[in-house]
Amino acid sequence: MDFIKLGQFIRKIRKERGMTLDDLCDDYIPRSTLSSIERGQTQNSTKVRYILKKLDIQISDLTEREKKEAEDRQLELMIIENQINSDPKKALKRLSELPTEYEGPLLDFLKGMCYYRSKQIDKSVKLFSKSLEKLEKSIDPDQANLKSSCLNYLSIVEFQYYNNKEKALRYIDDALNHFELNNKRRYLHTNLLINKAIYLRSLGRAEEALKALDEIEFQSFDINIETVISLYDLRAKLKWKIQLYDEAASYAKQGLEIARINYNYERQVELYNTLSDIYTEKGSLDHAKKCLLAAIDLKDKISRRHWLLLNSYLKLGIVFFNQKKYDLSITILEKAKEIADNSNDMVKYTQILLYIGKNFLSQSKKKKL
Repeated sequence: MDFIKLGQFIRKIRKERGMTLDDLCDDYIPRSTLSSIERGQTQNSTKVRYILKKLDIQISDLTEREKKEAEDRQLELMIIENQINSDPKKALKRLSELPTEYEGPLLDFLKGMCYYRSKQIDKSVKLFSKSLEKLEKSIDPDQANLKSSCLNYLSIVEFQYYNNKEKALRYIDDALNHFELNNKRRYLHTNLLINKAIYLRSLGRAEEALKALDEIEFQSFDINIETVISLYDLRAKLKWKIQLYDEAASYAKQGLEIARINYNYERQVELYNTLSDIYTEKGSLDHAKKCLLAAIDLKDKISRRHWLLLNSYLKLGIVFFNQKKYDLSITILEKAKEIADNSNDMVKYTQILLYIGKNFLSQSKKKKL
């Protein structure tokens, strides 16, 4: 018999019925004893059963009530979690207004997600770390794979915001080691492997990255089309990195086909950019040019990731420069400069200015000849 839970249950029922301690106590169970029972400090099963009988409730009622309350909490948290991507501020407000029964590692994790989506990175890190600390003391099966989720976000923060690639990789390896394949958040396993491949690629370990991708099952119901397309793009980039150009081009083309039939225009632009890089590396500048022009043709379909088009214009400007078509190169690079300026991308802006300067220098040398 769990006296603490039973005490909490008795107190809750008493309050719901509008009863005071004096209303429920009697000569057999005085007020002080009843107070001790509600705090779980009285280990006398006979007296506890007496109070339960007086309230006309069974111990089985506690189990059913717990199940219902647990289901209510799970549903509420699931709905809020689904809201985080679209409206993290509203989701955080809802999480902050939840009663104390919701407190625990999942609540901290979801708050961390809200701060992450709102670009408040330091606050998100604190909450993910707080969730991990609580998980160390928890044996709740409903928290399965929550540790891997926290570690995944911490790895992303280390990689994207702190530029600590080695630490990001350690976090992701830890997340994979703790992941339970046949439990909740199964979709996360694919994300973990993709992130591992990305980190390994950034560390120049392309072959290890490919091995990580080989563990992903494309037929899995836990993998969405967006992820499938990104996998083809990543494989293409990795094959290109180790100079397997034909295989790289094949993966990029397969990804393009999937993106096309699913009307995913942003991924088409990204894959055209990747394919152009492969052709440029092979010295097939005309093929690279065709890919980049195809990417730019999709500009009216791009509503979010405008940096993809910035890359297309910049790459095309460089292709024209390498083909010694200096006027065309300058025209395209001026367009790229405009996009970089509007998006406040100073790194790309500087790179564009450098190539514009190279064009003018090459034109000047050509005229002297």
